[in-house]
Amino acid sequence: MGKKVLVVDDSKFWRLVLQSILEKFEIEALFTAENAMQGIEIALKNFPDIIITDYNMPGISGLQMCLYLRSIPAFKDAGIVVLTGSDDIINQFWAEHSGANKFLSKLLPKDDLEKELESFIKMNFCANNSTEKFYISNIYDVLEQKMRSEVLNREILSLIQFARDELYVVRKLVNLFENFAQFSASAVLLLSPIEGRIYNFGFQATRKTLHDELVKNFEKPIQPSDWSYIGGYGQELKIEDLITFPIKYDDNEIGLIAFSKTADFRVLIKTLNEAYESLSLLFNTLNLFRELRVASTIDGLTGLFNKKELLRFLEETHELSKKSDFTYYVAMFDVDNFKKVNDTYGHLVGDEVLKTIGKILKEKVQGNGIVGRYGGEEFCAILPKLDADSVVRLIDDILDTVRNTKFSHGSCTISCGAVSSEYYSSPTEVLKAADEMLYISKRTGKDKASFMFLPKENSPTF
Repeated sequence: MGKKVLVVDDSKFWRLVLQSILEKFEIEALFTAENAMQGIEIALKNFPDIIITDYNMPGISGLQMCLYLRSIPAFKDAGIVVLTGSDDIINQFWAEHSGANKFLSKLLPKDDLEKELESFIKMNFCANNSTEKFYISNIYDVLEQKMRSEVLNREILSLIQFARDELYVVRKLVNLFENFAQFSASAVLLLSPIEGRIYNFGFQATRKTLHDELVKNFEKPIQPSDWSYIGGYGQELKIEDLITFPIKYDDNEIGLIAFSKTADFRVLIKTLNEAYESLSLLFNTLNLFRELRVASTIDGLTGLFNKKELLRFLEETHELSKKSDFTYYVAMFDVDNFKKVNDTYGHLVGDEVLKTIGKILKEKVQGNGIVGRYGGEEFCAILPKLDADSVVRLIDDILDTVRNTKFSHGSCTISCGAVSSEYYSSPTEVLKAADEMLYISKRTGKDKASFMFLPKENSPTF
């Protein structure tokens, strides 16, 4: 079966020339238009497989017409030839991104032009009139659709400037999609080798349930070294009516957006498809910022905060404590006989000891402050959300957990020194006092904690 061909040229002479050439070929139908506006309207009604257009025309140019038609899925695989005159200067960049398949000069001898067009028409180009026809009827619909797409993508790309505040960006993104469809819950997953993050907005599921439901939609997901879960989680074991939309960047799976119980899900999926490239760029930027942040604030061995980040948090906490009149606590930990472990079993075993203790500290302190590796085999916890009694119980629990953990080389213990900020005027003094208390624990037997405060029975003051 022959192909349908559309010729668009403001010159009657060239329309006749092209018509005389094309009538020699086995084509199903030939349509002609005097300008791009008319050409697009004819294309939307008849869905030609081949479009031959002049480059320089009044109003909308041939390149602009290419862009408009390529924005419609029905013309994704159609063949487009742009004819150029002697005075036409084509910018190479715009030519490559116009959507045209071929550029031909009108200065070619007629026989050569005829051969070029015959060869082009025989290629495997075709329009698909089964898609998009129901909502696009004329050029004005195309222009409006393009405008809507540009506004949507501009809105998403504007969030890149806030990439340092990932939670803010994710919330704004979810709010944006609420303008296109209603849904009962949503989640955003961001995936990088350093850390996977799941932001939950309304799913009443456990962390594991939501994690498993989202990750199974990836083809070959990377395995992050750590996971973070932001938002409220419940006990519901089953997630119903889940729509997922994976995001890739350079063929790497870097994220996913999920919605539950979505009204107008076709509109939502269409919107997500229109925004795909912008979402891909935004997700990649968020991952890069997270990786840079982790590289600058996280200890590479243990995954805890590094000394620089600890001191920054300590300074902020101390300043806030003076303004808001609350007491915080600092605890210094040291692995007992660590040099002997390294000398006897090697540094690889020593590294595993530090990783294991770091994991215990992170799990125990989480939600009550931060913990980091201060240096070597020393760790530090800053606790602004506990009272004295709770600090003592927490530290006793940490020491007991380490004491009862089976390490590859056998057993291990740690010592601790803890102080209250109440009587110190600077964060340096607080840290120094905690270190002095740690020294006392080390000198008086190890595997113990020394406190420079008396436990109280009052409630948390922060």
